[in-house]
Amino acid sequence: MQSRIIPFALAALLLTGCSASTDVETLLRAPQLSGESAAVQKALNSYLGGSATLKYPASGDFLSPFAFGDWDGDGAQEAAVLYTADTTGSNVFLAVLESSGADSWHVSKTIEGLSSEVETFSAAHLRDAQSQQILAGYGSAQGDRYLVVYEYDGSELSTIISNRYSEMVLGDFTGKGDTQDLVLALPTDTEYGGVTLQLLTNVEGEFRSYQTLDLGEGAYSGCAALSAGQGRDDAMYLVMDAWSGNNSLVSDIILYDGETGFLQPYHPPGLSDPQRSTLRYHTELLSRDIDGNGTVDIPVEIDDGGELQSPMDKSLVFLLWKDYATAGGGHSHFGVYDSKNNFYMSLPESMHGSISIRANGDSSGWMICSSDGNTVYCEMRVVDPAEEAESETAVYERIANIGNQQLQARIVTPYYGLSIDSIISGTVLLGLE
Repeated sequence: MQSRIIPFALAALLLTGCSASTDVETLLRAPQLSGESAAVQKALNSYLGGSATLKYPASGDFLSPFAFGDWDGDGAQEAAVLYTADTTGSNVFLAVLESSGADSWHVSKTIEGLSSEVETFSAAHLRDAQSQQILAGYGSAQGDRYLVVYEYDGSELSTIISNRYSEMVLGDFTGKGDTQDLVLALPTDTEYGGVTLQLLTNVEGEFRSYQTLDLGEGAYSGCAALSAGQGRDDAMYLVMDAWSGNNSLVSDIILYDGETGFLQPYHPPGLSDPQRSTLRYHTELLSRDIDGNGTVDIPVEIDDGGELQSPMDKSLVFLLWKDYATAGGGHSHFGVYDSKNNFYMSLPESMHGSISIRANGDSSGWMICSSDGNTVYCEMRVVDPAEEAESETAVYERIANIGNQQLQARIVTPYYGLSIDSIISGTVLLGLE
């Protein structure tokens, strides 16, 4: 996982261009091009005989129209660019360029995409350890999403996979070591619901569909997210967050069984009923690596974390994040989630069930107190950055930026395991991946 304290100003890089004009997209999202990128764009413009409009993806390995990698496995770096042009219509095009020497490039091949917007842009070793394939996810005006896997062999740029999907994740799930696998969550098209996962992997040098796995028929209405983590015996595993009834989320864990050669659901100790144990009504709470240790943690809303005094019971909820990665399963992180400002704050486990949280004096945040309310341990507030962090009676420390406001904290009464440093390291802005 990336650094957990990231200014929300960077969130502009994660936005799609669906509702923005080209000028707005250029002003807000396009940084000054590096020398290499500028040379690639110059070569593309020369090839087109005009100016290309660069297209920014919303997510993926590359949050830029430019990607560099050894696409054909010849040991030399190539470039890939997402663009549109006046002469090519509204759909995005992908161009692959070869280097012609120092700061010089030429267009080798181009191919038309499936829509005017790119939702994701990544690369992976899907066929072998030398070459990389390019993945682009496209969104349509009707809400359909399509994933295309492109292969460049040095002379041709071709499509090897084009599939409708709702979510995707890459990882070495089959344990090959030198190549990656792709798992897609397919759209739910039946009246009984459920989610179908499709495993695509390298089989005797050919990257293709290998298995489909049906989950949650009659219980799930779609996939909200797929996450990959490092599990027991260093094997990778999947966590799928699925939409359930009453606009809620539940999670499933899926492992690759080396004996059968297939993905299958995994119910670790303490998670015999995933649909019940992982149910949550704050649907922004997607599974993620909350502590940066390589495992995927599943958020669970709990009602025994402490007392939430009105009106904080409307915006706060106590959470346990459980990773279930080890054979024993269920390793937990305790804390509180602020749904109004969309951040999670880790708390010492000794506070579990023994604290109360109430609004602070000016309603800009909240205070963590002893269960009887007589001792205040710390205060969290979200204020305008221009507001003084120091006053005659209190000194606040900056924790993170949330939009155009600043999350600040102060320690009032020392508590073992709770400090400004622990708050900084244990606060996660859930709006960022």
